[in-house]
Amino acid sequence: MTRISLGKVGHAYILEGESGLLESANAFAKALNCLEGRDEACNGCISCRVFDSGNHPDTLYVTGTKATGIGVDDVREQVLLPMAMKPFTYRCKVFILDKAETLTPAAQNALLKTMEEPAPYGVFLLLAHSVESLLPTVRSRCVVLRHDAGPTEADTQDAERESLVQDITRTAHELDILDAMALYKRFEPYKESKESAKHLLDMLYTAYGQTLRERQSPYAFNAVEAVAHAKKVLAQNGNFQLTIELMLLKICGKLHPKAGAQT
Repeated sequence: MTRISLGKVGHAYILEGESGLLESANAFAKALNCLEGRDEACNGCISCRVFDSGNHPDTLYVTGTKATGIGVDDVREQVLLPMAMKPFTYRCKVFILDKAETLTPAAQNALLKTMEEPAPYGVFLLLAHSVESLLPTVRSRCVVLRHDAGPTEADTQDAERESLVQDITRTAHELDILDAMALYKRFEPYKESKESAKHLLDMLYTAYGQTLRERQSPYAFNAVEAVAHAKKVLAQNGNFQLTIELMLLKICGKLHPKAGAQT
């Protein structure tokens, strides 16, 4: 589903399809907390064995307590309250929402607040026959994986891009210069593909644009400007590494937004 071994894990996924969704979600949840840290569960460590017993303390299944589906009270009690507590023992606290299409609008909005400012250890897996059954605001916060055809290379690339965008928008303002420069390493795979780089920057621009509309913060405004400038420079065949590094320094607040105007 994504590259656990490289730390490229997003905070929210929608698994879309007609069958096999819960099986895939369980496999992913198991791998996330596997002590071996590989892309697939080792099935031998204590975390994997506890998962197989059906009593893993950091994998939670969110279900509706009423026939109408998963309501706002279910989300508050089964997601918001547990999310406030760090994982008991393992790396991640994974919330699996089967039949996510039964989430009421109020429940989705309650869930959205947690998705917008996720705990670093929280991972949401929403299982639905169709993403169209979920609110656009919820869909925009998730990586969508279409299960029936199996994850394609494009799905994997989208997941990796989404993970990078989430990491930047969530933590960049807290990074020092060395950490900001280290982020460039995650951009290097896009250096040889102008289209892939453009897609990544488009996603980053959209994410900061949404933050700006919601919060009107100077930080988000500077980030939007920095990404827009980087897009313009790369479209004119500017130096990839220099352009991305300057963009990251501006986003992290370590460089004046107007610096490097002639990159």
